[in-house]
Amino acid sequence: MNHTLKNVARYFKSIALILIEYPFRSKRKAEANKNLQKLIKGKSIIKLHVGCGARTLAGWINIDLHYHPYENYLKSFGEKYYSKEIRGTRFDFYPMDVTKEKLPFGNNSIDVIFHEDFIEHIEQRNQISFLAETLRVLKRGGVHRINTPNLLSSMRDHSDFSKGFLGVYFGEWDNHLHKNVLTPNTLQELALMVGYSKVIFNNRDESISKLIPKEFRPGPDRSVDGNIFADLIK
Repeated sequence: MNHTLKNVARYFKSIALILIEYPFRSKRKAEANKNLQKLIKGKSIIKLHVGCGARTLAGWINIDLHYHPYENYLKSFGEKYYSKEIRGTRFDFYPMDVTKEKLPFGNNSIDVIFHEDFIEHIEQRNQISFLAETLRVLKRGGVHRINTPNLLSSMRDHSDFSKGFLGVYFGEWDNHLHKNVLTPNTLQELALMVGYSKVIFNNRDESISKLIPKEFRPGPDRSVDGNIFADLIK
């Protein structure tokens, strides 16, 4: 089978899988939306945790592509960053792809947004749409806390540009599946471009919002200044 026929076969196979999965996906989405309303109902403060991975937080609406039970990752998190009182469950989770659809919340409805080691995993165009969408749902004066790897410190620690191509640390992308790693200036420019009023840079666990949990990132593979810590203010 030549290359063209293989691509055609692959295309029709993907369509078939979508058609087979659609009823189940629609049912799961309906159940998720029903659960989301329970999470929001009666809450005076609504907290959104995006790209949660296995660290589902109690009292937050946790968003990611799929739910991951925390038990498999508890050893790496440890009690310091994931104590029993903050451990969420499947019922604190809402599945969605923030790069393909709008957030299921009204304008000016969310008090605080938090994510760590997430935004570098999406393309630049999706970073912009995500920042615009979080701005839409965030209440005026609300905090969008971003904790993400710092491209400047990564290149400083691992690259030797005097060697040209061979001196560039491609591991920042290849080893971590990163797509667009930010610098503080780039993050600030993007945030102000979409309409955030200001960006406050600080350090780990120093967000101006007292609602932000203890920050797990960066891990031991990065230097002290290996991540950017920023509060985007609406």
